[in-house]
Amino acid sequence: MISNPRVLGNVRLSILKDDTTSPEKQRAAVEHWAAGPAIDGRIAGWAEELDVSGAMHPFKRPGLGPWFNERADEWDVLAVWKLDRLSRKAGHFAEVFDWCQRHGKVIVSVTEGIDMSTPMGKMFAQIIAAFAEGELDTIRARALSGSAARKAKGVWIGGVEPFGYRFERQEGGGKKLVQDPTYAELFGEIVERLKGDWSSYRIAVDLNQRGIPTWRDHLRILKDEESRGVAWTANAIRAIVMNPTVAGIYTYKGENVVDENGEHVRITDEPLMEFAEWSELVAVLKSDRPVRRSTPSRSMLGGVAICQACGARMSSNKKTKPSGRVHHYYSCNNVNTGTCPNPGRVRRDDLDTAVGSFVKVTLGPLPVMERAGNSISQAKTELAEAEGTLDRLEADYLAGRFKTDVQVERYWGQHEFQSAKVERLREDIKTAEDTPAWKETGRTYLEEWSTKDDEQKRVFLQRHGVTVAVGNTEDGSRRVVVRMPELAEIAEQTGLHVPEGYMWTEPEAEYILPKQRAYKRK
Repeated sequence: MISNPRVLGNVRLSILKDDTTSPEKQRAAVEHWAAGPAIDGRIAGWAEELDVSGAMHPFKRPGLGPWFNERADEWDVLAVWKLDRLSRKAGHFAEVFDWCQRHGKVIVSVTEGIDMSTPMGKMFAQIIAAFAEGELDTIRARALSGSAARKAKGVWIGGVEPFGYRFERQEGGGKKLVQDPTYAELFGEIVERLKGDWSSYRIAVDLNQRGIPTWRDHLRILKDEESRGVAWTANAIRAIVMNPTVAGIYTYKGENVVDENGEHVRITDEPLMEFAEWSELVAVLKSDRPVRRSTPSRSMLGGVAICQACGARMSSNKKTKPSGRVHHYYSCNNVNTGTCPNPGRVRRDDLDTAVGSFVKVTLGPLPVMERAGNSISQAKTELAEAEGTLDRLEADYLAGRFKTDVQVERYWGQHEFQSAKVERLREDIKTAEDTPAWKETGRTYLEEWSTKDDEQKRVFLQRHGVTVAVGNTEDGSRRVVVRMPELAEIAEQTGLHVPEGYMWTEPEAEYILPKQRAYKRK
């Protein structure tokens, strides 16, 4: 092992739902290993990839790929929780291992105790990688076998009921999944709130205050078992909404299962949400991942405002005077590290008022516009998958891998199905590209703003791309610049009429706030 290595931690999860392999647990395991006296390394960076399949090539993954292609000189050891976090394909694993060998890098699995700088570690790694690929390859076979039984009997043969569904006994035996009326309605409420600028944290707090049992406790109550009183959490809310089962899609160990034609296998004829609508919502939530906090927000602009001097986020803090009076303020997150040349600091009330004035006065009577949806990006993703399936089918056919009459018959069936899917998706994308990218909500910015609390205002600002930069003037006053670049795009694409006098091409407002007078009062 390299002495005092620079460690690149890789965290991967197919879907954010399994507590035993949560990103936090993976991070903690890698950090514990790197900090151990036998290693004495330091974390050089993280390649975190949530909702990324183990079948995707590591070189092409959004988080890990750049560390191979562009930042190879910044790390020595690639540390993973388990080898299947790196890849579930033996071929992909072999390519990564070969690359690391040629570039003087080491792969380590911290929980399996595999150090690939040793001969024994290399041997075990290759064996485990082969098993990981075997497990991935059996996912479809196992699930499709169960799927065939469900389709034949119209029953569910899985495990515990997914969120929002309950078992309904069939006359011929077996169980079918149908909507649970109470929690199907609750799911709809959660979705509408997420769309309406509620954070997952606030939703969890509200459900706990209302005394609504979690899904597992609800199932226990239905079985006349004692409730465990488990509380709702922000992560639980996100995991429920982002789980494909709410859209009626069958999953196996976090992987979406597809049939022999490449279509998603269904678990019910009555999903809580249609797949297209669910895909759009998930796309929004993924884009909001750095935005929507899982912890309580103490302010309207915490994490929104940035320090103009260094570009760091600003957080809400407080200072208690000897008299007991408490002053709240925003300050640059780098103020304690000494890395900011001129850290920004401003009274919270002053900055909140300035931003509120921008929304109410500068934007006030203008209509709030929202993007028409993310269906086009979903269609493009499905199109790429369908075209890739066609390419693989044709390559296998030309290579002579379909030998029997049955195999050839299935090949032409799959080819016809995927070809029709490609044509349909191309037409859907063309139609979507010809429709407006923005739609009116029927409300003005002033109307929207007046109905929200501080947490909802924070989410609203971030959703609409409003930026708040705080700097210092020569005389010690605070200079605040508020911008909304999104407006220029809306005007250009929709031709929306803007009242005369609005700075539409460069929508921004500048405010000069007084010095820190609050700290001088007695």
